[in-house]
Amino acid sequence: MVIDVAQSPYEKREIRRAINLCAISGWVAVVGIPLASEMLVRGFDPTLKSLFFLFTLIGLPLSFLIAWVLVAPALRVVSQKPIGYLRAAKWGIGIGCGLVGVSILLGRLFGWFQSINPDFSSTMGGNGSVRSVDGILTPYGWWILAQNSAQFVLLCALIALLVRWQIGPGARTTFRTDE
Repeated sequence: MVIDVAQSPYEKREIRRAINLCAISGWVAVVGIPLASEMLVRGFDPTLKSLFFLFTLIGLPLSFLIAWVLVAPALRVVSQKPIGYLRAAKWGIGIGCGLVGVSILLGRLFGWFQSINPDFSSTMGGNGSVRSVDGILTPYGWWILAQNSAQFVLLCALIALLVRWQIGPGARTTFRTDE
């Protein structure tokens, strides 16, 4: 499928701005706000400042890489027609589900590798409950994974709405669809 940006109701700079906005707002939502709120609760100790610097130094470039490699193709497809708020939210949910699916697939694959390794033993817990044993999730672990996944998909939908609000319905009024 060849995508002709010249036929899109959005200019190339609007698409680039949308992808960059996805990267920045994704980093802020997933890393920036939780870490900043933790700093406000616990105080500005040196450990949290170092983590914030490290997550900025590594996390922002990683966020841009993910946005340009995984989100950009979907955004180029969806921008072939004018984007309304409902369509943006649907695509945000779809992109979020895709990213969550890849994350779960890789996480469970590495967990399985840990479980078959006779030299590996671990127990991970949180809130007084065990989430995984030797890389395999417990029912509580699956519940936490489902909650985190749902929150991430919701954040993706909100980011898509933010991007739609920023780039607008499309500047080119001569756009024609054959549907």
